[in-house]
Amino acid sequence: MLDTIDQELVRCLEQDARMTNVALARRLGVSEKTVRTRIARLLGSKAVRLEVVVAEGAGERPSRMLYLVHAEPGHRFEVARSLARRSEVDSVHLSTGAYDLTVLAAFPDDASALEFFVREVEGHPQVRAAQSCHLISEVAADGSPPQTEGDPDVDTEQITAFLLRRPAPGGAEELLDEACRLATEALSADRALASILDPEGEELRSTRARGLSASYVDATISRAKEQRGLPVVQKVIETRQHVLVPDARTDRLMAWAHDLVRDEGYVTFLTLPMLSGERVVGVLSLYLDRPTALSDSYVAAAQALADHLGMAWGRLERTAPPGSGD
Repeated sequence: MLDTIDQELVRCLEQDARMTNVALARRLGVSEKTVRTRIARLLGSKAVRLEVVVAEGAGERPSRMLYLVHAEPGHRFEVARSLARRSEVDSVHLSTGAYDLTVLAAFPDDASALEFFVREVEGHPQVRAAQSCHLISEVAADGSPPQTEGDPDVDTEQITAFLLRRPAPGGAEELLDEACRLATEALSADRALASILDPEGEELRSTRARGLSASYVDATISRAKEQRGLPVVQKVIETRQHVLVPDARTDRLMAWAHDLVRDEGYVTFLTLPMLSGERVVGVLSLYLDRPTALSDSYVAAAQALADHLGMAWGRLERTAPPGSGD
């Protein structure tokens, strides 16, 4: 049963879910800590549920947040370690002045960002106070916003020539080399990685890359084994559809590799299923070094290539001699 303060708190949030705790406290005539405690309790009891309706097309951009945290005396290191372990958090910095910590984090949507702030930051027992800043856009050194490029060039003649013939590669490595060549030359990706999955679709069986460092490829394969699959690959397998990540440096789906992404230097990431019938037999991944807005027509061209690669692998599987490693 909600008391008077809880009821008024819920009404305020219904009117404007972005109101700060300070503003809510002023409206209700209570302390900021009381507001923080009551919101956490309401969420925990399921009496309140956060929901954000995202306008069409807006969901492609992650919600990036900066949290300013004031810890209880003597507990800043404890709070820092606790938040740094969260997969949503990109970095935690100890600081001086009004706040003890600054926390940079990324989420798939605003609802997830708000719930994390309430539960994990404000709700931390050793956090005295916190503020949240929604990061809107990055500004370049000359004061202009970073430019998002359009589609990379597509060599339709190369793509068409490949689609019209029935390639009979000698094995997985030859097929994957051809996939990486076409991804970088015909689709103008800066880098490419192509992989064949095992029959159960759980592990990367064979992998070839072009333009990627050996350390990045090795780390990706290693983490795939440790985690028994990568989130982005699992999503491709489950949906049998491509996954486009506009900014792999911050997107939650790439949280397992944020450090690798920053070290490698790419931004936009597109991965597509190689299909043999209804089965995902492999994935083709394209990497772009600048923020790039890929159109439906570009993605369709890339998927047509991936589909043909999947059919070629299916033929190779059917004709491979029993016990063949490929």
